[in-house]
Amino acid sequence: MNASILIVTRNRAADLRMTLEAMRSVVVPDGLSAELLVVDNGSTDETREVVERCEIPGLSVRYLLECKSGLSHGRNRGVAEAKGEILLFTDDDVRPPEGWLDGMCDPILQRRAEAVAGGVRIAPSLLRPWMSSMHRSWLASSEWLDSESPQNMVGANMCFSRAVLARVPSFDVELGAGALGSGEESLFAAQLIIAGYRIANRLDLCMEHHFQVERLKRASWLRAAKVLGMSHAYRGHHWDHWGLRFGRARALAASCRVATWRLRHQDRLLDDGCDEIELNLVYQQALIAYHVEIHQEPRKYEKHGLVKIG
Repeated sequence: MNASILIVTRNRAADLRMTLEAMRSVVVPDGLSAELLVVDNGSTDETREVVERCEIPGLSVRYLLECKSGLSHGRNRGVAEAKGEILLFTDDDVRPPEGWLDGMCDPILQRRAEAVAGGVRIAPSLLRPWMSSMHRSWLASSEWLDSESPQNMVGANMCFSRAVLARVPSFDVELGAGALGSGEESLFAAQLIIAGYRIANRLDLCMEHHFQVERLKRASWLRAAKVLGMSHAYRGHHWDHWGLRFGRARALAASCRVATWRLRHQDRLLDDGCDEIELNLVYQQALIAYHVEIHQEPRKYEKHGLVKIG
């Protein structure tokens, strides 16, 4: 059996170097042939050199250049070029456990599932006392996933059988980093469920997430709330086929709620972190405003469809 590990990266050579070094600790089990594909999504730093100098025992390492900007473009290119029958996805800023490859592939090899949700935890040095479960989940922590029956996956640690691509052929290139900013793996997972595929729980196999510390700044949190709202509006309109009533009035009311909360809580507008209430208000504002903007566009999916039609 062949497996392919896919990492999409852009201008993160230093982080990528550390991740590739950490990959050296991953054990490739007997009977499994594995490769690692790094998809460079248009980097201008030394990403290519980092990959081409990398040697990992038991893994063949390949560099691919995908110039179409966006994480989903990179993932789809990696899937098209990969040789594996099992496709594993992770990020360029993680540290894997030793038994990651074997553990993630096993449910598929044993025919218990067609996809696997792995765990992600935040590196201890990046945890902060003010973080709630919501904050941690927005930083890719997998604690929000249902441990009994996962209905979703986190892109930093997920895998699926190539066979699912016969029905769910690709990640939506209008979602994810480099596009609207979020939601591509959640939509893909929802499509897998609709198609009748099973997602196994391997949340015990945790990638340690070493994201850049700038993501803890308030400005970064507010950007995350905005892109999450816009991504959910895109999915709501095009895939869930939401209706829209009183959209402009609701958008104005949402903007007023954000402004009012900020006027009343100046003491909670700090440089590091962001209050959950403000994040939810900004998320709702972005969701409604973007839904108003796109609600007259032709649907790009049949309701809960598996293949994009527009």
